[in-house]
Amino acid sequence: MRQQRAFSLIELLVVLGILSLLAALLYPVFATAREKGRTTRCLTQLRQLAQSTQMYLADFDNTYPLAAFFSTHNGQPCFFTLYHALVPYVKDKEIVLCPSDPNPLNVEAVAGRIAPLCPAMGFRYSSYMANWCLIETGTLLGDFHPPVLDALVEFPAETVLYYDGSITGLPGLRPFIQGRHLERVGVVLADGHSKAWQAREGYGRHQRADGVWVVHYCLTELSAYYRGGIYCEDMLIGIVRRNARGEACWVCPNRSPGGSGYLSGNCE
Repeated sequence: MRQQRAFSLIELLVVLGILSLLAALLYPVFATAREKGRTTRCLTQLRQLAQSTQMYLADFDNTYPLAAFFSTHNGQPCFFTLYHALVPYVKDKEIVLCPSDPNPLNVEAVAGRIAPLCPAMGFRYSSYMANWCLIETGTLLGDFHPPVLDALVEFPAETVLYYDGSITGLPGLRPFIQGRHLERVGVVLADGHSKAWQAREGYGRHQRADGVWVVHYCLTELSAYYRGGIYCEDMLIGIVRRNARGEACWVCPNRSPGGSGYLSGNCE
């Protein structure tokens, strides 16, 4: 009978070393592939949010919903959000949770400092922000900023509607982007198409309205919201217009000079 030869310890160590090296080389590839899948899902959810908003527009005289305002439930005051307005059209609270966001904003905790959230299918968390010059803030920032008419959006294919982002706490309530897809920000435009815009990690961190510290990102994708330069642009806000030179820029038509929450835009 032929005697079978066993592997030596050195041979086993060499094989294990090769396998470990291959795993180390392939892990970033697999991680990138997984993140691209999550990015695709996120962009799909953003498109669904945009579609639900289009249905809302059709039912409410081509007027965009407000981001938040006070309402009542069973005779008690409660906080009514954009998501509450869209519930009849989306019917799924998971649509506002990005698969690449392990710790979404606790909207219930933020609103609870003012009033309880109005009931809406158990809605508590969100990974996305709305363009606050399109989905206006009502009385959140002091003066009343009324709903925006769809007719004000001259360039819907360039005006951001929703995006990967969050918000700082009171009193500022400043929205900011989150480049959670390998330094890309998922956005959906007012015409309903979605993209992943390039960003980079900036300096420092943001403290969200629920107290969580998150990475600071800056836009690098050229658009009306970032036209190049050394300064960090970390907000997606404003309705796209054209300046006197024909360049894309943004304005916030409901924010009057001297009023609370005034935003001059970059068309001036």
